[in-house]
Amino acid sequence: MAVSNTQVIFDSLYDIFTCLAIIVGVIVFALMAYLIIRYRAKNSSSDPEDTPRLGRIPTSRGHGRNVLITVTLSTFLLAILIITSFAAVDTLFPNNPPNATWCYSIAAYNQTQATGQSCPRLDVTGHQFYWVFTYPGARSYTNFFRVPVNTTVVLDVTSADVFHDFGIIQFKIKTDAIRGRTNTIWFIPYKTGNYTIQCFELCGTGHVGMIATLDVMPVADFLLWYGSTK
Repeated sequence: MAVSNTQVIFDSLYDIFTCLAIIVGVIVFALMAYLIIRYRAKNSSSDPEDTPRLGRIPTSRGHGRNVLITVTLSTFLLAILIITSFAAVDTLFPNNPPNATWCYSIAAYNQTQATGQSCPRLDVTGHQFYWVFTYPGARSYTNFFRVPVNTTVVLDVTSADVFHDFGIIQFKIKTDAIRGRTNTIWFIPYKTGNYTIQCFELCGTGHVGMIATLDVMPVADFLLWYGSTK
């Protein structure tokens, strides 16, 4: 079972790339084997008239159809890869994150988001060499972040100093943390447990230790924790 919607998206993208690579590989190697066997050298074989020879301009073989087929198929494959890649990026990095029943609310998490409203943001700020997570109401935590399972989590990521890169390894998702700029990212966690948050941009001598933890909790447990820390 996938741990988040982002893992589902990237796994699907990986499957598409893998299937196309296998199909192309099978066709290429099958054609190569056929040509090697079909046109292998024999004792009675002689060079064709249009064989390139030193000092002679080779004649055109007139295989424009083969070139056209090759270019058309290559364009088709590249179009699939480009469209699916950009579709995944557009889904995970939208200008307006999707609406959802469970969203972060300034009052409490058990409020249903009104139709047409976007989810309220949570702030993630990178420092040398730690992460600060700020909930609505200016409640901040360092290197530790809790969210309820099966909820839409929307994060506004920035930096207080140098360039960082916020990423959740198991969720297969990350975005740049740049001072003076905010990058929005969202995900839906499907499984409870602890997940690793890490900086993926070399940001100084303490970069390797810039690690935090995401704790995905059952909804009831999260509401109990959230209510007790007001």
